[in-house]
Amino acid sequence: KKKKRHKNMSSPAEPMPHNINNDNTTKEETDDDDDEEENEISTPAGPIEKLYVQCSTQKFDIPFLTCLLLLESILCAAIIKYISYTEIDWEAYMSEVTMYEEGERNYIHIRGGTGPLVYPAGFLYLYSALKYVAGGDGSDIVMAQILFGVLYVANIGVVLSLYMIVGRRMVDSVDEILTDAPVRMTSNERSHRLVVSHVVWTWRVAMCICCLSKRIHSIFVLRLFNDAPAMFLCYLSMVFFVSNKWRIGCLFYSLGVSIKMNVLLFAPGLLLLLLQSSDNLVETIICLGICAVVQLILGAPFLLTFPVSYLRKAFELDRVFFYEWTVNWKFLPEDIFVSKPLSIGLLLCHIGFLVLFAIKWLRSAKDQTGSYLFLCNNPTNTSTRNKNQLTPEYIIQTMFLSNFIGIVFARTLHYQFYSWYFYSVPFMLMFTLMKRHTKLMVVIMIEFAFNTFPAMAKSSAVLQMAHVTLLSGVLL
Repeated sequence: KKKKRHKNMSSPAEPMPHNINNDNTTKEETDDDDDEEENEISTPAGPIEKLYVQCSTQKFDIPFLTCLLLLESILCAAIIKYISYTEIDWEAYMSEVTMYEEGERNYIHIRGGTGPLVYPAGFLYLYSALKYVAGGDGSDIVMAQILFGVLYVANIGVVLSLYMIVGRRMVDSVDEILTDAPVRMTSNERSHRLVVSHVVWTWRVAMCICCLSKRIHSIFVLRLFNDAPAMFLCYLSMVFFVSNKWRIGCLFYSLGVSIKMNVLLFAPGLLLLLLQSSDNLVETIICLGICAVVQLILGAPFLLTFPVSYLRKAFELDRVFFYEWTVNWKFLPEDIFVSKPLSIGLLLCHIGFLVLFAIKWLRSAKDQTGSYLFLCNNPTNTSTRNKNQLTPEYIIQTMFLSNFIGIVFARTLHYQFYSWYFYSVPFMLMFTLMKRHTKLMVVIMIEFAFNTFPAMAKSSAVLQMAHVTLLSGVLL
């Protein structure tokens, strides 16, 4: 039994969905439990319970996902038809693309209605294609909305697929624990099935929550922000990561960075995963090289002409944000918001929590596998390599947490930045020990803050409380 439990520790810091109490009990207590179970078994299961259990089986996973995607498609179509488009950045995007198409390669001179271009080269290529499809000059807004509606459905499909993969693994884990548990926990087959079904439906509820954000639908379908395609490519890269296809995943990850640099918030977690999943440092360097080559190829027209201008603007780290648009710091006076000490303090907190996160993950890896890094570096023992292979839940949790730490200590958050981490919130909450009502409250608080316009001191304070609560729940 001990040997089998060790085998289940297939990745460092692997999160478990539930705590099962396996304490020893006296014979009298066991007999009492058996009597209670016999009484429970004697009560036949009703039709609702039978349907509840039957629909939780794996064969209904794909139909459930399909239903959610169908409903999302209908909702996006209704939004496009009945809700007015809101112009914010699309015209600025089109102006910047037009200047690029006219031959301008100096990033300082490429400007739109909102100021200089501050996105990497991949953004220009993507929105040049969108401009062509949207009437040739970007004037066909409905066509652009349809494309972003398709993008939204594809994006939520990728995200829900990640949830489904991890959720089913958690269900199998709970099923195995209950099967191997003392007789008092498994003698009642009906209770066993109900517990497993509860886990399935808990994950499906989390998937449904991912489809309920008003702001996320707006960001994709009504605002056409470049955050949407950038995050789609980032989530797509995770699909390859959990499939142990790290090189292909790094390709898509770097493509996401080429559209908007916020995807770099996932980089610390990705670096840790590359170091742990690789056989040696060479494989990690190859994956990092793929990320670098993508940036060099896409940025070549600008790097070969005005390299300093491109690097300064496309990856602008000292960008100054306007106080009026901040969602997370509105409870601070404006003079403090724009102050250098706040910026430095947030940066130090960001780095500090990343270090704390890395230490916790590395210690867990050491305890469970005997190594901090290169966990699969045992080519002569196939069973050991398979045991130490990183699990999907560990990979996704690491990526999400790395990004979320950056969100918590962000210099500012705008409304469209919600798309950077919304889908990770229910996922991370699933691996905390919070009460269910607390988890739900965290989701509601964050959604409330991002749907309060304009942002107020109260909404910003609520947002930060939710962030701190979630970060504490994950790290502690």
